[in-house]
Amino acid sequence: MATSQVLRPTSIGDDVKKVANTAEGSSSFWSRASTWGLLLPLLYFALDGVSPFVNSAVAMRATLTSSAGGVLLDRLSNVLIFGGCMIFVVGRHQSVRRLSMQMKLVASFPLLVLLLSPVSQQVTRTLSSGVVLLGGILLIFYIMARYTFNEVLELFLVLGTGTIVASILFAIVLPQYGLDRMGGHSTAWKGIFSAKNYLGNMALFFLTVAVSYRPRTNFFRSMRFSQILFCLIAIAFSHAATGYMLTAVYIAYALTLKTVRSFRKKDYFVAFILLFVAFAAVIAVVILQPDFLFKLLGKDATLTGRTEIWEAVLGSIAKRPLFGYGYQAFWLGFKGESYRIILTVTWALAQAQNGFLDIMLELGIAGLAIVLLLFGFAFRDGVTCLLRSYDEAQLRAVEWYLAIVILTFIYNLDESFLFEPRHLGSMMFVIACIGLKLERMRLRSSTTSQIA
Repeated sequence: MATSQVLRPTSIGDDVKKVANTAEGSSSFWSRASTWGLLLPLLYFALDGVSPFVNSAVAMRATLTSSAGGVLLDRLSNVLIFGGCMIFVVGRHQSVRRLSMQMKLVASFPLLVLLLSPVSQQVTRTLSSGVVLLGGILLIFYIMARYTFNEVLELFLVLGTGTIVASILFAIVLPQYGLDRMGGHSTAWKGIFSAKNYLGNMALFFLTVAVSYRPRTNFFRSMRFSQILFCLIAIAFSHAATGYMLTAVYIAYALTLKTVRSFRKKDYFVAFILLFVAFAAVIAVVILQPDFLFKLLGKDATLTGRTEIWEAVLGSIAKRPLFGYGYQAFWLGFKGESYRIILTVTWALAQAQNGFLDIMLELGIAGLAIVLLLFGFAFRDGVTCLLRSYDEAQLRAVEWYLAIVILTFIYNLDESFLFEPRHLGSMMFVIACIGLKLERMRLRSSTTSQIA
């Protein structure tokens, strides 16, 4: 059965190549050893580099790796994962290089990390983590250069099914590992992930994959529907309030776009205006009646202490506003500037509970500027394609990419995983930014060829 795929320009100015995913091509996708091998580094990133048999406080892991043995083991694992990523990249280095030149903003982030390492609180930690980040970014370029959109979704579908099913089994059969016993969440599932919030985050992202994926066989059709069910179960039992809220946001997003597809293109603008008004109304209710939302999410007026953390973090940012304290070099437990924040909030922390603040802590205004530009361009590219494209396959791709960008933006308002070196959610965000730009390039190329 033939399935049309999203077209991606190989380089700026090149003619767009149309890729037909024939039955033979689809079967060869999983017949390659490299495809199965790719699941290994993706699994590593999905688990945040943490063994599923570890159930220690996430906040103390930075401190634990600060001991001599921990540092050596941590550095060695970073070198190994970078080498694992490069095994894939080297085989398609020309395509990766060409794509990285097109995506200069994405490529600039790990380069900024390495360039600012001399001003880091811990230079070796920044360099080590920066190398892992660079390897992950290059691996993303490899994935986007080699695989079609539906193949990318299929990769994540298989990965998601394995990790979410394993998480459910861990929570039920091995509760000593599968339940998040830290912070008073004794009944919350974390599965094979590092914390309950991480399970909720990844289950939602894998849910978007299952919803957007179009199966090519009965086997993958069954896997798709099973994955939707498993992800909803995992989100429900993770007891992650942010996961609950964003699942509702995603469902509303998916239903809205499904309804809007039947509109004429000129009606899209009206629909977006109505959505904006509805969003503004919700924000107004939150501002005027915040207690209602807090009770709904099971939080207090301080968002479970987050506002106090943010206030303390802003004081640290003011000391180094331009270039920060170094990538992955701020949260060092009871050392350096992070100790002052821990003393202030009386809570052991490993993040600012806000991705944008963490970027400011690590890379200052320079890093935040890149992140905000990525979000801005992603929204621009996504909306442009939705308003102008008539290609059903392209619109499906854009809708998934845009969903990941929106969810990442909201998630990082009270969680933090923007450009984390070992976080699959961060990688999926970068994939979405790249995909949206490629789709806008494709749209522009097809429009130009029609005019010519």
